[in-house]
Amino acid sequence: MITVRPTDRLFFAVRPDAETVEAICSARGKLCEKAGLSGPEVPPEQLHVTLWRVGDYMVPPTAEDIDGILRQAGTVEMPPFRLSFRCAKSLGRGALVLCGGRGSADLERLSIRLRDALTPPGAERRRAFLPHMTLMRSETILPERRINAIGWTVREIVLVHSLLGRATHRPVGRLPLRTRQLPLPGFDF
Repeated sequence: MITVRPTDRLFFAVRPDAETVEAICSARGKLCEKAGLSGPEVPPEQLHVTLWRVGDYMVPPTAEDIDGILRQAGTVEMPPFRLSFRCAKSLGRGALVLCGGRGSADLERLSIRLRDALTPPGAERRRAFLPHMTLMRSETILPERRINAIGWTVREIVLVHSLLGRATHRPVGRLPLRTRQLPLPGFDF
C-alpha cells in the first residue's frame, strides 16, 4: 500500500522585523556557544511564531484557496501589540525555542480569533497554544534559561505556504492587525 503524504501546508504566523531577527540570531549564537548546542538552524528569513495551522494539502493550494482564507482571516480584529521573549529552552524532538515574556496572552487571543474565523461551524476546534519561536534543532537538551528580552511590535499576520520536507516557507498573504473602525458621531457612512 502506498502512503500518500501532504506536500504543502498553509499556516498563519507573526514574524519579527529585521532588527529583531538580528537580535534573535545573535542570542542563538551565544546560546549555542555557552551550552555547546549544534544542529540545523532555522534560517533568519523563516523565523516566526505559528498562530494557526490552516491545513495540509496533497497539491499546492490555489490562488482561490489563498484568497478565501485571507478573506476569512480578514474578519479578525486585534490591535497591534508588543511581543517579547525572555527564556530559551528545549521542547520535544530537540527544538530549541524562545518562549515566555510579554505579549503571550495577546498571541493566544490572536490564535483563538484566527481559529474561530477559519474553523467551520461544528468542526473540532483543535489544539492548545504554546507561544514560542523555534530557533534550531539540537540533540543537546537545554533546560529553561533566562535571556535578555527580545521583542518587537506585532503589526500584521502572515499567511505562509510551506513546502513540507523542503524547508521552504513563502509568504503568500499579509493582513494588518486592526480594530474595528467605529463611525464618528453625527456622520453617516
